[in-house]
Amino acid sequence: MNVNSTHHTIYAPHTPSSKPLDVAVPKSTMQSASTQVQISDNAKHAQEKWQSIANQYDVHNISDAESASMSRELFDAGFINTTQMMIMMAPSSMDGSQLKKHDLLNDMKHTFKLSNALGGHSHTSKNAYLSAINILERLNTSRT
Repeated sequence: MNVNSTHHTIYAPHTPSSKPLDVAVPKSTMQSASTQVQISDNAKHAQEKWQSIANQYDVHNISDAESASMSRELFDAGFINTTQMMIMMAPSSMDGSQLKKHDLLNDMKHTFKLSNALGGHSHTSKNAYLSAINILERLNTSRT
């Protein structure tokens, strides 16, 4: 839409002919249409907390101990629920080494594909696992 023009073509999908309608829109109306949005202090604090967590943890290079701390921080901040926290803090292996780094995000994607292919998820567990993966992806893209 050209804001500097006083005529605009509008397509009305409910007209039988589906022909464009030429409508005059006063220039002053177009220029005065603006929206102001205020972000609350709580929203600002939540964004700062999210960014802090994203910058502190690398989901592609993280130990089980760090993953447990990260998921606990996400839970305490209200970003994830108990189920997502438990999924994220599950041990990556049974050898007991909580300090060995691994690629949590890609490991979880791979594990999900395998277990899903074998029918290992109910509808609820599938959604919970996918939402945990989504959170990790968003953390990864939020890193600065």
